[in-house]
Amino acid sequence: MYLINSNNTRAAAERELAAARTELASLDNTASPSRLERALERLQAAQDALALAA
Repeated sequence: MYLINSNNTRAAAERELAAARTELASLDNTASPSRLERALERLQAAQDALALAA
């Protein structure tokens, strides 16, 4: 049971990381500094979550 939950957690972390990377890549030079900062924070949080799920 724990293994299934662990796999689901890792998969969710991987999906969030992919989404965060996509969001960051979609921003262009007209994005506000606060929008860029939020996207970078989301990316960092997703990377941290994936590291914990590993």
